[in-house]
Amino acid sequence: MSAPHPIPLKERKLANGLRLITVLDRTTPTATVNLWYHVGSKDERVGRTGFAHLFEHLMFQGSANVSKA
Repeated sequence: MSAPHPIPLKERKLANGLRLITVLDRTTPTATVNLWYHVGSKDERVGRTGFAHLFEHLMFQGSANVSKA
């Protein structure tokens, strides 16, 4: 079995700290976007836990102005 072909990615960091990783793939006429947040329960304070999990569920429930994800 041969080693997998390395993925040619480019990484940039914007002035506001946002890190972008892009991969150009000309084999398909589509674009895919992944958005990852490096925050969550690890950032909660003692005595104020559970909010990250709550917001995770609320993000996908939709609202009067936004349909469900």
